[in-house]
Amino acid sequence: MKLRYLGVLAVLLITSAQAQNTTEHAKGTNYLGASFQVYPAGIIPTANYETFLSEKASLVFRLGANITDRQDFSDVNETEEGSGFGGSVGYRKHWHGAKGSWILGLNTDLWSLEIDWTDPDNIGATSGTTDIVVLQPWLEGGHFFKFNDGGSQLGITAGFGREFNIATTGDEVAQGFIGTISLQYQFRVSK
Repeated sequence: MKLRYLGVLAVLLITSAQAQNTTEHAKGTNYLGASFQVYPAGIIPTANYETFLSEKASLVFRLGANITDRQDFSDVNETEEGSGFGGSVGYRKHWHGAKGSWILGLNTDLWSLEIDWTDPDNIGATSGTTDIVVLQPWLEGGHFFKFNDGGSQLGITAGFGREFNIATTGDEVAQGFIGTISLQYQFRVSK
């Protein structure tokens, strides 16, 4: 008889744990947070909002700054430094586990940057400022570790994409492939 009660208790506990795991990111669950993204030529701090479309899919919105020092990465100028503001929208696919979730996402960033450049080899000007609008599609993958029963989470992701200067005012500046690493913290604000 005791074995039967233990069996029923075990089934209830397992069902409860599975229900918590599946409803933790149910449709309508929302997270606020911040991220700190680094890439070889700069940093991107952002404020983030993530909303779940279903248990395994979400949209991510980010607003922030892009601060760059392209050092000798530019194939156009000797130096390029600058900053600006922008944001992104992304779609994430989630695979949930006991300690968090794995994600794979597709993001598109749009940045308005002011770049100061120098080029002593240039026939005309040897320095200047260029205003650009950068379109940056990129893929990300990583893991979010949950805390406080899923009320908050810390994520580590890696990304790879391409930046395109879609509007340029001034002399040409670099554009190209980009790799990133991001640290993200989020806390649940609804559901």
